[in-house]
Amino acid sequence: MRVRLVFVVLACILVLAGYSFARSDRVGCADQPHIGDVRRPLSVVLYPFIPNFKEVLYTIKSGFEEMHPDVELCFVDLSANYYAKTKHGQPAKAYIGTAEADIYELDSVFLQDFIDNEKIQELPRSAQLPVDQLLRNALDGSSIGGKRYGAPHWVCGNFVFFRAGDAAMRNVHTFADLETTVGGSDHAVGTGLLVDLKGSSTLGEFYLEAATDKYGWPDASSHLRTVENPLEDKLTRLSHLCDEGYCRDDDYHGKEIYGRAFSRNKGRILVGYSETLHAVLAETQQGCVKNDRCLTDADIDVVQLSLDDKGSHQISWVDSFVIAKGCSSACLADAVAFIQYMNQDATYVSILQPSPDVPPAYLLPAKATLFTNREVTGPAHLYPKLREIIEAAAAPSGSGLNDMLRNDGATIDAAFPVK
Repeated sequence: MRVRLVFVVLACILVLAGYSFARSDRVGCADQPHIGDVRRPLSVVLYPFIPNFKEVLYTIKSGFEEMHPDVELCFVDLSANYYAKTKHGQPAKAYIGTAEADIYELDSVFLQDFIDNEKIQELPRSAQLPVDQLLRNALDGSSIGGKRYGAPHWVCGNFVFFRAGDAAMRNVHTFADLETTVGGSDHAVGTGLLVDLKGSSTLGEFYLEAATDKYGWPDASSHLRTVENPLEDKLTRLSHLCDEGYCRDDDYHGKEIYGRAFSRNKGRILVGYSETLHAVLAETQQGCVKNDRCLTDADIDVVQLSLDDKGSHQISWVDSFVIAKGCSSACLADAVAFIQYMNQDATYVSILQPSPDVPPAYLLPAKATLFTNREVTGPAHLYPKLREIIEAAAAPSGSGLNDMLRNDGATIDAAFPVK
């Protein structure tokens, strides 16, 4: 009898272990079921590529569950592989297109695919912010065919950052202007560009930028199925503006190196998303010694990025909360409650500026009121300029758009000249 009991206990342990392994990508949930726990689980994919992501998970979980003690948030962590359906030629384990969750924070590049595949439902009116509370591009990037599918959370796009005392940079409006101001490939060491030009996703996005700057969106969509030499040449020209040792380094790709180098007065120009400034200011606060004279927020200015010689058509991406098709009844009520919580100014502030001792995240909220919220803009003075540049931007989406851009980026990455 005692031997049989031992086997039963061992079997239970193995079952529970299997349950734990099955849920290993679910951050913040119990590793095994609790007897008597009546809380309703709500699984959420948060967009992972933001400053202090792990701390943000904790902040959101603790804040939401305090307000809704009958719900347990289960975060499905895709930080290792959000965009790629394959990795090293094999199907990816945790890719946004195959992940299962009740709520997805979805990059707008995937929105049409999720609608085509009937993975999501129209956003309930109770989860929608009024149109006049949203940036214009945020509304565009979370809607298809006049229907609102997403509750927009963040918007993002590439910008050109430079030192506020660099008057010549304020007159840069085209790619030709940028080349002339930097001095082309013959610029002096330390006076060039800092930008990440590695990886299929990154290069695919820059290729889309070049196509949209030239043709506008959606006309640019017809130039994405194969890589066209005149557009690829724009990226080669961009790489010629890079400072020696930067831009095409595998070890630097996807890391905060470029922002931290700019903080220490490396390079004349930094190109990247607004949140790249978090890395700049984090280096100033955490990595500089007294005599390094690293950049402060007040030392930095911004203009629009153009990869065309005649002008610019800004693009932006919109990260929105969408609700899975099968989420209904209690799940749907909990999903709406979660989105309402994330829409609050106080929740945004807790992410953007959790304390005065932390460098601003410099993410761009989709909610317009945050751009005049002193808790957000006080330590981050570029918000009004960033809004002016990004709000009129197109928000591309389309069937298979992510795959096309990654394929284009991989082609360019393989053929890119070594600098």
